[in-house]
This record gives sequence, C-alpha cells and structure tokens, in this order.
Amino acid sequence: MGHWLVNTVLLTATNTITGTIGFFYRLVLSKYLGSEGMGVYQQTLAFFGTAITLVTAGIPLSVSKLIAEMQTEANKRNHIILSAFTLTTAFSLLGASFLISLSFLLKLKLLLIVLPAAIFVGYSSVMRGYFFGMQDTRPVQWSNITECIFRTLFGVLFVSSNLLIGFETKTRGAVTALTLGEFISMCILFIFFAKSIGNYRNSRKNSVIATIKDILKIAVPVSFSQIIHSISRSIEALLVPKGLVLSGLSSYEGLALYGKTSGMVMPLIFFPALFVRALSSNIIPQIAKALALKNKEYAFKLSQQALFLTSFFAFAVTAFFIALSEPVAEFLFPKFELGNLIIAFSAGIPFYYLESIIMSILRAIGNNSTPITTSLTTLFITNQILFLLTAKTPMGIYGYSVALITASAVAIFISIRHIEQNFQRQFNLLEIILKPMICCVFMAYIMSKAFLPLVNLDFPKIICIGADLILGISGYLILALALGIDLRGIRQRY
Repeated sequence: MGHWLVNTVLLTATNTITGTIGFFYRLVLSKYLGSEGMGVYQQTLAFFGTAITLVTAGIPLSVSKLIAEMQTEANKRNHIILSAFTLTTAFSLLGASFLISLSFLLKLKLLLIVLPAAIFVGYSSVMRGYFFGMQDTRPVQWSNITECIFRTLFGVLFVSSNLLIGFETKTRGAVTALTLGEFISMCILFIFFAKSIGNYRNSRKNSVIATIKDILKIAVPVSFSQIIHSISRSIEALLVPKGLVLSGLSSYEGLALYGKTSGMVMPLIFFPALFVRALSSNIIPQIAKALALKNKEYAFKLSQQALFLTSFFAFAVTAFFIALSEPVAEFLFPKFELGNLIIAFSAGIPFYYLESIIMSILRAIGNNSTPITTSLTTLFITNQILFLLTAKTPMGIYGYSVALITASAVAIFISIRHIEQNFQRQFNLLEIILKPMICCVFMAYIMSKAFLPLVNLDFPKIICIGADLILGISGYLILALALGIDLRGIRQRY
C-alpha cells in the first residue's frame, strides 16, 4: 500500500474519532440550543468560514504544494514558512475587518467572540500545510484530536450549565468553546512545528520576497475561488431563512427549519466525508510531486484512483441514508422529524464528495482558473435556484437541496473536462460513476426490505441499523465484484 494512502487511512482514522466526538457534540447542542439556537449558531459558523477564507487566502495549499516540491532543500522550506506566516499576518487584518464590520451591521456580537478563532486557524493552517507537504500527518492528527476534545468539553460545560448564557444568549457559550478549541489546536501544532523546522537561518531578503511571490501565484487564484464559495455559503445563511419566510413561514419557523437543515442534516450527511477530506489533503502533494518529476502518467493514475475511491464510498453512504433516513433520524434526533430532509439532501452526497476531490486534483495540477470559474458559476446557480424554489414554489426547504445538487453537478462537469484536457486522457466514468451507482440502488433496496424484519425480531434499534448496514454493504460489495470491479486489487493498486 502506497505511503500516501497509509497517511490517508491514518488521517481518516483520526478524523473519524474527531468527527464522531464532534457529531455527538452536535447532538448535545441541538438538545440545549434548540432549532432556533442552532440556526443562529450555523449563521455564525457561515460568517466564520468566510473570515477563515480571507485569513488563510489559499496559503496553506500553496505551502503544501511548494514544500512537497522542495522536501530536500531545508533553507527553501524555511523561506516558504516565513513567507506564509508573513502573508497570514497581513490577511488576518482582512478577516478581522470583515467580522467586525458584519458584527455591527447585523448586530451580532458573536462574530467578535469568534474573531480570534479565525486568526488562530490562519496560523494553524500554515503549519498543517507544512506537515502535509512533508507527508507527516501525525502533528495534524494530534492537533485535530486535541481541538475536538477541548471544544467539546468546554462546549458541553458552557451550554449545559448556562455559564455564558448572559454573554452569548442563544448559543450559550458554544462559540466561545470553538475559539478556545482552536487556540489549543494552534499551540499543539506549534510544539510539533518548532521541533520539525529547527533553527531558521537568515538569508537574503530577496529570496524571501521571491518566495512570497511564488506563494501568491498559487494562493491568489485559490483564495479567490474559496472566497467566492464562502461568500455563497454566507448568502445562503441569510437567503434560506428569508426565502422560507416569503413562502409563508414565520421568522421563527424559517430560522428553525434552516437550523435543522444546516445544523443537523448537513453535518450528518457530511460526517462520512471524513475519508474524502483526508484523501483530498494527501492527494495534492502527491500529484504535485509526480508532476514535478515529469511523471504525468502516474499523476493521472492517482487522480483516477482518488475519483474512484471517492465515488465508490459516496454511493454506499447515499444508499445507507436514503434507505434508513427515518430510523437514523429518530435515533439521533428524536422529535425533530428529519427523515424527509435527510433523503432530500443525501441524494446529493456523490456530487458533494466528488466535487471536493476534483477541486483538490485541479489545484494539485496547478489549474487554479477552473475553481474560480466553477465558484462563480455555482454562486450564481445556487442562489438563483435557491431563492426561486424556496420562496416562489411549494418546495420550500427542498429547493435548497435542488440548488446545491444542480450547482455541484455543473461544477463537476466543467472540472472533469479541464482535468482530462490537462492530461490529454479521459477518465473511465463507467468505473467511477455508473457501476457504483448501480451498486447503490441495489444496496438501498436490500436495506429497505431487510430493516422491518429485523425490527420485528425486537432487537434494539441501533442493532437493527447496524445489522441492516452490514447486509447492505455485503450486497454492495458482491454486486461490485459481479460488475467486474476488482476490489481485491485495490490494496495493490492504491
């Protein structure tokens, strides 16, 4: 098994631990904050995400790519890191200005509480980019675990004891817990980083300036696409509740429905994407390194492998959520009636997961213009369709799902064409899309038919869900073998 996939598996294991803790932390938040409180919390996170995009400005990805290309040249690595920290400090002013202005405009003081966290994330991201470029994911794993544990501990303490309810009102300390967690994460990363980087040797100032230019060549287009994407999410945070109000709901009902969708359903369907996020982080330096060595064929092979793994995984996750939407909703979020919402948004899982890995491939091959094009396209498509369907039709919140899926499908189509043009080769979409889709339908059918008989055996619901999942996955893998997917060869190939 390749070193990059080993790192991916290890990082996925870490992300699974932190994701599981974080997911159950979400359950605690939903209990204490309620639908409206979750709505406010999710709006704050959306604006926080935009601030992070301004602060990081594509710099971590630049660091990862440049470090991967210069692993053996210690002094050049030092230039890259010094330049990245300098740029992050400058861009932190933009992020701070954004949050301060928005806090006064929307009269949302929570944005001032989360402001330091955005700056902490900026510096942490540079160090993460360094470790990904060095293909050493251990510090990232430890920082992620530490951040998750402390954020959860502080969050549960604050929201359950009402310790900061007078300070944060509806979010009851959850935002403060987020800030404290990011600070601890940055400290852990710095401890590892200080040991790894060693003493910095001063060299010519011109070398550092040249390195800043190299970073900006990658970072500016990357940050531009990320900013557009993040702004789109911020617009959605305002537009979805507004559209629901125009469709006939009260202001409270609109915010509560948005809170259930963005604070419960979306984290649920993106929870399994921990694997995809780990794969995305590791595939960038690998493809960049292959291209730097003029090994274009291997870079294409890595891209196809990443797409196949993502698709094969995503369609299985889709089948699970569609088949067991009601039992999962009742088990995790009782009394919130999320079954239909889970079905509507889980239909887009293959699109969301594939789009994520495709964006990473584009950046790894140095194509930063296509992400900008797709970001602008999705910004227009998502918000136009979103407002039209949520406010002007009976679809309501389900129009949000249609908007996201449509925009993601368009972005994938545009991006795939550009990647194929770059490599002058075509991906095997039969293996990547069609066969996993057929397996998905079969798995969903098996699970939908097997669940009721399992329930009738009077087993606990969690046992029934687990047993049904095992049956579904077994059917998924058997059909995959029958369709000619070489599952036994995955270990050797990847």
